[in-house]
Parts: sequence; C-alpha cells; structure tokens
Amino acid sequence: MRLDRRWWLAIVVVVIVVIAFVVSNVFFDGPSEECKPVQAFLDYNKSQGELIASKESDSDPAVPTVAEDAAYQQWADGMAQRAQNINDPNLAATAIQVADAASKFVAMLPRARAESENHAPGAPAPPSFFEMTLLNKRIGDGLSQLADACS
Repeated sequence: MRLDRRWWLAIVVVVIVVIAFVVSNVFFDGPSEECKPVQAFLDYNKSQGELIASKESDSDPAVPTVAEDAAYQQWADGMAQRAQNINDPNLAATAIQVADAASKFVAMLPRARAESENHAPGAPAPPSFFEMTLLNKRIGDGLSQLADACS
C-alpha cells in the first residue's frame, strides 16, 4: 500500500507538533532560574506553616505557647536564609520584607502571650494582636506577590 503525499505531509506535521509539545513541556514549563529560589522560599513557608499548625496547643490556638516559639523562630530564621538566596532585585526585596515581618512577628510572641494572660474577658484585644495582625497581612501580601511573580 502506498500513501499519497497529503498523508505523508499530515503525518510529518503531527510528528513535529508532538515533538514541539514534548520539548516545550520538558524545557520551558519549569520555573525560571530567578524563580527557583523564590519557589524554595514559598515551599519552605508552606511546609513550616503545616509544621507549626500541627504543634498548636488545644488550650488557646490564638496564642502560641513558649514551647511553640521555637517552631516559629525556626520558621523566621529559615525565611531569612532563603530570602538571601534570591538574586532578582525586585523579588529579593519582597522576600526580605516578608522575612523581616516574620522576624518581627516572632519577636512579638512573648508580649502577645503576656498581654493575653492579663486580658480581662470582654475587654478589647490587646495592642500586640493588632500589630501582629498587620504583620501577618504583610507576610501574606508579600507571599502572594512572590507567588504571582513566579507563577
């Protein structure tokens, strides 16, 4: 059986399309070089968030215990280390701001715990909770910016 030219042309076109598709998925689908450390930064944040959530106490999940402070400190330190690995100036600036906010958040934990222990029922939330909420928003916004830039 002999195929005419149109069938050969169609087969060649299909093979070229398949090869182009495979090459594009293998070589061009991954994160760019400047986004690889950003992805490591985001992945670390996610894994540490899950670790911290697994260690939360049942008594008052809103206020971490002294024992949980170590997990938060490890998270903040790891964020700072990973922020230093980001080379793109714009991405690095955002990552450093996130890491700085994480360090400030962790530094406020003892104060928030002390204020919550002396907090009267029905009284407004202590000032440290508002400050920590603002820091948490900065962290979340920065992480979103990094994720959007490298998605």
